[in-house]
Amino acid sequence: MLTAVAGLIGALVIGAWVVVAWGSRRRQPWLWTPVALSAVLLVAVDLPGWSFLPLLVLSAGSFAELVVGSHESPTIRTKDPEAPLSTERWAAAAAAPFRVALAEPWDVVARPSLRRRYRRMLERQWSVVDRESLLTAVDTLLAGLHQGPSLDLAVDLRAGTARSRLPLDQGGLDTGETVELSPDQVARLRAVTRVTEADETVIIGAYQWWKSVHVIRLVCGGASLDWLSPVETQTLLRRVASDLQRRYSSWGQLSTAFHAGYLLWPDKGVDGDPVEVDRPDADRVWVALGLLDEDPRSPWNLLPWDMPLDRVTFEGGVSSNQEQ
Repeated sequence: MLTAVAGLIGALVIGAWVVVAWGSRRRQPWLWTPVALSAVLLVAVDLPGWSFLPLLVLSAGSFAELVVGSHESPTIRTKDPEAPLSTERWAAAAAAPFRVALAEPWDVVARPSLRRRYRRMLERQWSVVDRESLLTAVDTLLAGLHQGPSLDLAVDLRAGTARSRLPLDQGGLDTGETVELSPDQVARLRAVTRVTEADETVIIGAYQWWKSVHVIRLVCGGASLDWLSPVETQTLLRRVASDLQRRYSSWGQLSTAFHAGYLLWPDKGVDGDPVEVDRPDADRVWVALGLLDEDPRSPWNLLPWDMPLDRVTFEGGVSSNQEQ
């Protein structure tokens, strides 16, 4: 009787641990594997009473993971540091802040363990609930970038304010409200733009192309939810990578544009309404941006910006040749 009870409880506890470990953002839960095996072994050798000890430890570890794992600080992680260079890896690096913010490997496009998070994020921020609405959101974002005006972000470092405007050769008119910056944000902008303490203003040109990383984020969500095929995922990532490499000349420029875009986040969604962004998530992205800009392990400091990419035209198909 005790053996049957221990077996049933063990199956439930081990099953719950597997679910927690699979859905965790960290690798630590899998370190409890020997504990789970010891519980199974004790039941198998007819020592069911002793099996409750490792099961209790496994239960406590799973509960701790649910509490601690959800609050892990942003961390740069790579699933395959030795992976060869590719257009898809380069595109994943461009959107790395969103994965680093979750302490997830930045170089994984499809992440089934994040299905629930992606589903919630896509619906809340982009009104995306299925494949059709995902493709609509991607097309709208890409069309807006290609057809919309090129905007500058004028930052007054002394006053701690930033405003979006048209370039001076197009009139220099403001296109949005003035945003108040915190001292930390001002200091970070000075660092990423490499201006001196004597400089009072900085202009970040064509900053709106940072929104391309939202396309990568949408594509990663679509791939994780099986709404996009591998070929569709590859094509979209190559298209965005080509766009970014043409608009900017270095990871430093992308970092600067990403920082500028963050200052105006929440931004506009696909229908023109402000997207709903959890402030804690946005704050974690801000921390992730700092890590990617400064940490020597960052893909922004390791991958060559000007590596040859597989090109895709805005209208569609993958080019058979690489642009050298």
